[in-house]
Amino acid sequence: MDLLDVLLKAVGVAVLAGGGAAALILGPLRYLADKWLTSKFNQRLEQFKHAQQVEMENLRFKINSLFDRTTKLHQREFEVVPTAWALLVECKNQVSALITALQQYPDLDRMTGPQLDEFLEGSFLAKWQRDEIKATAKKADYYIKAVFFHRASEARAACREQHVYVLKNGIFMPSDMKEKFDKISDLIWKALVEHEINSSEHVIPRLTVARDALAKEGEPLMKSLEAAIHGALWEGNVSSLKSAS
Repeated sequence: MDLLDVLLKAVGVAVLAGGGAAALILGPLRYLADKWLTSKFNQRLEQFKHAQQVEMENLRFKINSLFDRTTKLHQREFEVVPTAWALLVECKNQVSALITALQQYPDLDRMTGPQLDEFLEGSFLAKWQRDEIKATAKKADYYIKAVFFHRASEARAACREQHVYVLKNGIFMPSDMKEKFDKISDLIWKALVEHEINSSEHVIPRLTVARDALAKEGEPLMKSLEAAIHGALWEGNVSSLKSAS
């Protein structure tokens, strides 16, 4: 406003000078003042527009970054959750089959020599185990014991794989969903350990607390988790389709 003050002071001097001289001076000064004010306004307007443009670009960048991150997280979730579910089902099925009270085994003691040879050749037993079972009098007992340790080892490996996978990738799951995975995994593992103790220590009467807990709590949790996964995956796909349309 310094220039405007100078112009106004000049006008005041011209006015004091009086008469027609004042009119001659005042007209050009008003024109100059208008031009100066217009220039200042345009300058400030351009500065404001530039600031607004910069702010819009920053906001657009933040929104795009957030969208990209969210999309990647959802994509990772869609990859992780089905795999974790498949591993959990495999783990539970193996343990449930192992700990069930009803078990069926072939009666090796009633087999003829050729029948036994053919059966053992197609079994999981190593050669040294096949040689031992042929030499022992109680072939069925040997086989049942070998089957137990073989299946228990496989069940442990399946549970360990599932646990490690969720441990590594659980960060991509919703917290309530991961909590269900952990609860079910814990129930399965306790039931497996309990059954191994019963078998190795010949516990009488057999421990059944963990097995009963798996049957009572595990099944409802599995159904609840399955529903949660189905909802997350399919509702997420529907939302994506709606957003794309």
